[in-house]
Amino acid sequence: MKMSSGKASSEKQRAARLPQRKRGRERVASLLAAAASCFLDKGYDAATMTEIAERAGASIGSLYLFFPTKQALARSLLSNLADELSGRLEAMKAATAGRSAAAIADALFDALNGFIAANPVYSLLIDVTGDERWRQVVRAQRRRQIADLFARAEPPLGARQAQRLAVIVPHFMRISLLQGEAGSPSREAILEELRLMLRRHLESGG
Repeated sequence: MKMSSGKASSEKQRAARLPQRKRGRERVASLLAAAASCFLDKGYDAATMTEIAERAGASIGSLYLFFPTKQALARSLLSNLADELSGRLEAMKAATAGRSAAAIADALFDALNGFIAANPVYSLLIDVTGDERWRQVVRAQRRRQIADLFARAEPPLGARQAQRLAVIVPHFMRISLLQGEAGSPSREAILEELRLMLRRHLESGG
């Protein structure tokens, strides 16, 4: 179904503005960092654009110049983090190719846990309710890359099993997140139990 020209224009007006100059890029980076901090402290729904601007030491007009809506701000932040995660997963290809599925799962647990610990706002934004289209793109890309890692295992896994694992591993990470912040003893203990459970399953040929 084609988007109407009016709707397309409205979407464009609400999109984030990408700066061309270094000073503008630095200002955007500062605004995104302030947004991440504010979202984590107050939650996405409770955080306001005024608070984000104040935290960044910027005027509200400057914030709206680059990000016309809070959703545009969150979308830009999540997009940047998704690109970083995509880069990490891509870099794992050479290191994990030809390894067992259990070894690949272990490596993924370490990589995802490290990424989430460094970027806790990612987990918050990936689950924000509202327009799902852009988050679905992020999730689909992540699933494709994880499935591709498992598809390179030795002995090889079938495509369907690789795709199932691409859903299971991130969900395991989300289960552990419910038990506290990254690095907390309870979360790390649950994460290790989930890791061992998946490893035993894969080593048994499951």
